Amino acid sequence: MDNVMIFSLFLVFCLLLPLECKIRKPAVSGRWYPSNPVELRKEIDDYLNQVELTDEQKQLQPLGILVPHAGYMFSAPVAAWCYKLLEGKKYDTVILIGSSHHFLQGIVSVYDGDSMSTPLGLIQVDNDLVTFLKNYDKSIDSMDKIHSVEHSNEAQMPFLQVMLPEFKAVSILTSCSNPEVLKKTADALYDYVSKSDKKFLFVISSDMSHYHPYEKANKMDAATLKLIEEEKWEELHNKIKNRECELCGSLALDIFSDIYRRLGGGNPVILHYANSGDAHPEYGLNEVVGYGAIVFPLEKEEVKTSELTDTDKSFLLYLALTTIDDALKGRKTQISVPDSPILNEHRAVFVTLHKHGELRGCIGHMEARTSLYKAVREMAASAAFQDPRFSPVTEKEMADIEIEISVLTPMQRINSVADIVMGRDGVMVKSGWHSGVFLPQVARETGWNKETFLRHLCSGKANLPADAWKDPETEIYIFQVEEFSE
Repeated sequence: MDNVMIFSLFLVFCLLLPLECKIRKPAVSGRWYPSNPVELRKEIDDYLNQVELTDEQKQLQPLGILVPHAGYMFSAPVAAWCYKLLEGKKYDTVILIGSSHHFLQGIVSVYDGDSMSTPLGLIQVDNDLVTFLKNYDKSIDSMDKIHSVEHSNEAQMPFLQVMLPEFKAVSILTSCSNPEVLKKTADALYDYVSKSDKKFLFVISSDMSHYHPYEKANKMDAATLKLIEEEKWEELHNKIKNRECELCGSLALDIFSDIYRRLGGGNPVILHYANSGDAHPEYGLNEVVGYGAIVFPLEKEEVKTSELTDTDKSFLLYLALTTIDDALKGRKTQISVPDSPILNEHRAVFVTLHKHGELRGCIGHMEARTSLYKAVREMAASAAFQDPRFSPVTEKEMADIEIEISVLTPMQRINSVADIVMGRDGVMVKSGWHSGVFLPQVARETGWNKETFLRHLCSGKANLPADAWKDPETEIYIFQVEEFSE
């Protein structure tokens, strides 16, 4: 046999050899959930069969879910509410984001193996996404020891295997609390997901309050759920920092909430809540752990941009004025709402009060949270009595108060301040936990040029350096306003 033949056979032999694969093995199988695949599948099916979603909930299209990760006997009855929602749906890649309970390494670690195993089989890793994340920034890396012992993402895998027919996954664990690192991870994921044709599901792994008496846990978790439902991310972040709220996966939620907002998500839905005392009261009610099932729908409720009629505007101005006047006189506002569809649309609104041409109060929301007429009523009262820059409006002043209402279009992120049209566009800047906004009227009333406008916005409203708008990391959004006044 000549050398060429020997070398050819050697190549064929090498090609037939199985390639060595890197597989993450289960860390808590047999302890937190059954290691026997038949028992595990039956247990998960039993939890899912106990869930009864409403027809409205079944229509939700999740971009993300927040689910607990404790032992199945405690947390799985709650987690099942989110996973039941995935029935009949398909995703190309599931992005699991959890917090490391064992290591603080100053990085966000992404598992870079070929697959992850559970008693139900192997889950293939989306290596394209893993490679992209690791190349994006040095703060996103891979450290096997962080993943090998961690339960937070592992607890979700068997449920995903039961509910989704075919999918790849990426497991991400926060092993630091540095906001800049978390922001880099959010940026990387947003860049990849927003430009990809794949369909993604984010799974945020987090329990809630830890080891409080039953009633205290319920009260604390109710406050946390309300902040999530209302998307008050900065307030939630501060309350967690002050120990008023608890989420062991809060850092994972920090990453996702940033992505969720930028992808146009909105209106999180609380599907279910319970704590370990509800699942097994025999273990005691003095030190329970809270669990929530929350879905983050794929799209915000559509914000329509139809124009208000003169009749609509007159009614909203009258509603704002009457709301303030009734509050001053201790009366409950009772006004019949005209039969106009736009008044019931979810719209973002600012209400501004002027007195003798001077600002007397201004409060509003950048995102649509409720119907237009309800938002005007709420913001009118807030502008009159809750603007921290001014004392509450008095009854004597009412004759001199002028009301202006601004109805906002959805925000659009821009890449260059050259896209801002002064006087037409309102502008929001955001960096980390800091943000500030100017309505379009500010440019017209002050006469500022664009640079002066942005410097005042950054320093005066967002508590950022005056030139933060020049920083590539600062996000800039524009929106337009339909404004009208008395």
